[in-house]
Amino acid sequence: MVRIHSGNGTHEEMDRRAIACFDQALADIGLADIGLANTGLAANERLRQVLHDYFAWATTTTMARYHGSADDVPDGLGIPRWSWDGLQRDPE
Repeated sequence: MVRIHSGNGTHEEMDRRAIACFDQALADIGLADIGLANTGLAANERLRQVLHDYFAWATTTTMARYHGSADDVPDGLGIPRWSWDGLQRDPE
């Protein structure tokens, strides 16, 4: 996936728009509809925030790292681990 998004130069505006679209998709499925549910409201907001944080982080770091060429992406690039607490260190 990183190779697909690499080699196109920097694109901060497109990154911001992608994050906005992702946030709108979360709203479209009800994760941003504060006040509509009697139960699980805090859990929905937490889930929405964690998903937003992950997507924004991945969009502006991992997916934006190789501006020059998709050939710069190393073979075997690992998938970063993310949890409720954000980015996790790889187990050593």
